[in-house]
Amino acid sequence: MRILAIGDVCGSIGCEYVRKVLPTLKREKHIDMVIINGENSADGNGVTPQSADYLFAVGADVLTGGNHSFRRSEVYDYLDNNNFCLRPHNLKDAENGKGYCICDFGRTQVGVRLFT
Repeated sequence: MRILAIGDVCGSIGCEYVRKVLPTLKREKHIDMVIINGENSADGNGVTPQSADYLFAVGADVLTGGNHSFRRSEVYDYLDNNNFCLRPHNLKDAENGKGYCICDFGRTQVGVRLFT
């Protein structure tokens, strides 16, 4: 299984770049799974439901976060309701989101656990 991990995607410019290159990259390199750090995918910083949905729509299987994941309050419910948009697992006091997920690809399962 080929897993592509993409570092910090920043703002709408970074999201747009991912949209342009990811489909071709996945096809040419036979990528089975894509993990993207999306904690700064919103313009300015942080993540919004819109920026997360955009990255999922262009091919991300899992979005990871970090210290900027909680910058925007509009993402709190999204973190609670989307099992594949992760906050750091070791933030014990975090009230929103999950720090791990399991992606089921039929023939195999992949666990992702996020630590800062």
